[in-house]
Amino acid sequence: MQKYVKHIFLILIAVLAFAAPSNAQAANDDIKIIDIPQNHQSKNQIAALLELDILQVDPDFQFRPKSRITKGEAEQAINRALQISQSSKRYKEVKNLFQNREINTGSNTMPITYKELTGELVQGYLIYTYNENLNVDFINNIIMSTNNEDNSQYVTRAEFASVLYNFLNEIHRIPETEKLLVNETNYSPSFQLSNDTVYFAKIPALVEEDIYLRAPEQLKLISEDSIDFGHATDHQFIYLVGTIGSKATVTIRTFNNGDYFVFTRFDNLTGYHQKIDLIQIEQNVQTNHLYRYDRYPIIRDDETVFGQDITSYPTGLLRITKEDGSIEEQMIGKAYKSVQLSMEYEDGGKSLMRNLLAESESLSFAQVGNSFLSINTLSSSGHDIVEHWVMNSDNALFKTDSHREEWMKETAEYYIKRNNWYTAEGPLNKMATSTEPLPKSGHGYGRNLLLVKEDRALALYKQQGDRYFENLVHNSFVNLDIFKGDRTYWQTEVTSTYLKGLYNITAPFIDTRFNEQIALFYYNSGELFNVKDYKEPLRNYADLLVSQKEQGHIIEVDEDSFYISDYFPIIQKVTTHSSMNHVLGGMNLLLLAYQEFGDEKYLVTARAIMTAIEKDQHKWIRDNGDIWYKISSDGTLVGDDYQHLTLEDLINAYKFWSKIDPTYLTTIEEMIASKSSYLSSETLGYTTKIYNGLKDIGMLQYLPKGEERTDAK
Repeated sequence: MQKYVKHIFLILIAVLAFAAPSNAQAANDDIKIIDIPQNHQSKNQIAALLELDILQVDPDFQFRPKSRITKGEAEQAINRALQISQSSKRYKEVKNLFQNREINTGSNTMPITYKELTGELVQGYLIYTYNENLNVDFINNIIMSTNNEDNSQYVTRAEFASVLYNFLNEIHRIPETEKLLVNETNYSPSFQLSNDTVYFAKIPALVEEDIYLRAPEQLKLISEDSIDFGHATDHQFIYLVGTIGSKATVTIRTFNNGDYFVFTRFDNLTGYHQKIDLIQIEQNVQTNHLYRYDRYPIIRDDETVFGQDITSYPTGLLRITKEDGSIEEQMIGKAYKSVQLSMEYEDGGKSLMRNLLAESESLSFAQVGNSFLSINTLSSSGHDIVEHWVMNSDNALFKTDSHREEWMKETAEYYIKRNNWYTAEGPLNKMATSTEPLPKSGHGYGRNLLLVKEDRALALYKQQGDRYFENLVHNSFVNLDIFKGDRTYWQTEVTSTYLKGLYNITAPFIDTRFNEQIALFYYNSGELFNVKDYKEPLRNYADLLVSQKEQGHIIEVDEDSFYISDYFPIIQKVTTHSSMNHVLGGMNLLLLAYQEFGDEKYLVTARAIMTAIEKDQHKWIRDNGDIWYKISSDGTLVGDDYQHLTLEDLINAYKFWSKIDPTYLTTIEEMIASKSSYLSSETLGYTTKIYNGLKDIGMLQYLPKGEERTDAK
């Protein structure tokens, strides 16, 4: 090894000539490394070289002392120590001098051995300060104290730092650093150091915080795009992970109030385990605190049409208190691992669903000094998709702590109807067991249009004004826009085996109730959230309802009266049943469109529906006072109705007709009274909408007995 030691001596003599000045001082209070404890044997050497910018810490504040230093990293460190520019004449002359030597430096991403360190790099950067008479014994001692075995061993980062530092210290070209301190680090319980070699990609600056991807394989940016939604903007970055074709997609969705979502998706095309991490770094942080959702346990009910829902709620709300006393908050989602399912039909249709494999905690964090590091890990088993989301704000997301706690409690109680698996294309929720392609596990999830629109968030924002709900509504409008694409209406993308069995209908198709609810969502909140053309979904859908008589998607009562079918197939030619809640919802929307736009065609169609209900009123009311669920094309009425939803629709119908034509109010009141009586007899309670609605029309005497609920059944 001795011949290589001489070369090391020469390279370090170069440090004497070209490195940092002898009066360089290392800061005692600003060395941020989370994987070098105070008792680490190379702490002072590493910290001093970091302070001199000869070595560098990774963006996640880890030095990774046990990982192998690569040839490229070693070369860069020596360049910085020598203050050599790769474009300099001297650099090129030396490289040319040794380019034909039998020892080849090879790829810069490969780890370096002691032989290569003492041979290739020393020779490669050998300058003209060579002295055969130099005593190399102390250099040999430095090398031997680090590695006294096989010179083909790879050099670790800590060993490289130790060799370089000890020589500089020996010749008095670096200050004594006995009092050097590494900042104290506080970790979350789940935090784990990443000791292996990793690669980083910094997401281009769009927000104040630094955001990185971290992966065990190289990351290459292959696509970058932006979409302006008016009230929000998406910035999407797609990276190749490794060489097989796996991809990491980061979508930063910014809102006009300054808040933003970060959606991360990892498509692992390999057959082996991989993981990537989303890293966010906050500076000038004083304290942090995580308010967890799981303080409120979920009481699960698997005996529903949805079967077992294995999702729960987000991890929690992370509060960051800055040194100036200001508050920043993040709502942290969990990670969702799934497989894409698709069923294609002979007529060209297709049904889409995900098989959810696991919901898991992703968050860990550490605070070193006044820097805060949050890491969300997306862990893949191979041939799957892993997704994660986080909402960021430079302000408190809830106006009061009680608002936050009430929302967490509500999310635990109504976990099936509260979104928790957010993606850049919209939230995914448990699909009913009567859908396909349902996986054998029963864990089928997809985009449910009724949950893509955030009705509950909208109501709470109007009531409380919390930023969290404001952001959810903004996000909802973006997701609805993405879902609809360039179509006029929202098409359901999951096949109902119930409808398939009755009418051979498969996805895609138009669900009248879904489109009605979405049109109302736009109409009732679009102006508040600066959504362009927010009334157009109302007009477009009202026009579609009017056209259904000509299309043949109706059930006639007589020449002047009819019900509009619940579903309009895109490909198949068939007329489906009409359910009372769909019928009332469509009629109410037509009356709203008439009030808004003044077009008589909307009123004409609404009258045709109302007179059909009036003529069949006593057929619809069952012996127990409840209302039949649906009427078929042959006039048969069957099925158990929703507990609360239809009563909400009847109350809304009463409100509309009282302003337009009170002729129908007696019929509607009788149906309200009958439905309410049935609910009271079964002590099924009422929703907040029912209570407020009955109060508005002066009919609280019909308020059903039982508990008040937030969500309708």
